[in-house]
Amino acid sequence: MQFEACPACLGENIKTIHRIATRDLETLYGREGLDVSRYFGATREIRLNKCLACDLGFFSPHCAGDDLFYEQLQKFDWYYQDDKPEYDYARKLVGDAQRVLEVGCGKGAFFSWLPESVEYTGLEFNDEAIRKARSAGLNVFKQPIEEHAKLEAGKYDVVCSFQVLEHIPAPRGFIRACVQALKPGGKLIFAVPAEDGFLGVAANAYLNMPPHHVLRWSDRALRHLAFREGLSVIELWHEPVAEFHREWHQETLARHYLVQLGLGQQRLVDRTLTGRVFSRLLRSGGIRDYFAAKAAKRFAPATHGHTVVLVASKPVWSEVHAVQRKASPDTVVAQ
Repeated sequence: MQFEACPACLGENIKTIHRIATRDLETLYGREGLDVSRYFGATREIRLNKCLACDLGFFSPHCAGDDLFYEQLQKFDWYYQDDKPEYDYARKLVGDAQRVLEVGCGKGAFFSWLPESVEYTGLEFNDEAIRKARSAGLNVFKQPIEEHAKLEAGKYDVVCSFQVLEHIPAPRGFIRACVQALKPGGKLIFAVPAEDGFLGVAANAYLNMPPHHVLRWSDRALRHLAFREGLSVIELWHEPVAEFHREWHQETLARHYLVQLGLGQQRLVDRTLTGRVFSRLLRSGGIRDYFAAKAAKRFAPATHGHTVVLVASKPVWSEVHAVQRKASPDTVVAQ
């Protein structure tokens, strides 16, 4: 056990489930031409911890990336996508003439999915993304959500954030500010990488580790998030496996099946001889798909894609908040 607090619920019942050498992370990122050594400094090992109270996974020390790191990532065409299943799903939750706040909006790609009558505001820190958004006529500001929420408390019908929450080492203030900006009865929409799916057991998925991702959100952790903020969970929606993730998905399931047979160990970074043998073996599509099909029968979330979306509503009356606070967070399920 590590005696440190969970960054989401502040619980101290913490278990370390993986240890990663930073030199191995440097190697994985280096294969893509990314030098991340400056974020680790003298840190030689990073732990993935699990909060036994709320189920959040968090890396310690977090060694989060900065603006320069994300500028490097922008050179990859696949990093900022305009066409995402989560956008298609979320747009159906936004009504005509509603006020929408997107936190961490990038160049504002989600806006193009919304009705023209929507009043859209975006918050973003990347200067180039802000320039692109404003050149498209979007109302985007370089402002922390905590500051914006104080000025615009209770203003928005929808507050949404896509693929942001996993990057924030201390998420409590961010989450509470998002809720503060919501109207009573408004919807909160958070999209994050799905820990309860193939991504949660993927080996060498460097972008799901520091300095890129510093938190790992399970379904249970998202329900606890809603409970702590007095929100009612409307739905936890898992996207299907995207076609461009299909081969990765199948290889991950196949590798997971071999590990479950006792032929290897579950590792976040696997540079072992056994891991290299698995990689060579699973290059064959037939073998890969055979073992993946076996895994799918044992691994319940096997059909889940990369992303899960939490949709929750802010109570209209304070009495609703009080009633929910009396319930156990593990009983707060999709309604």
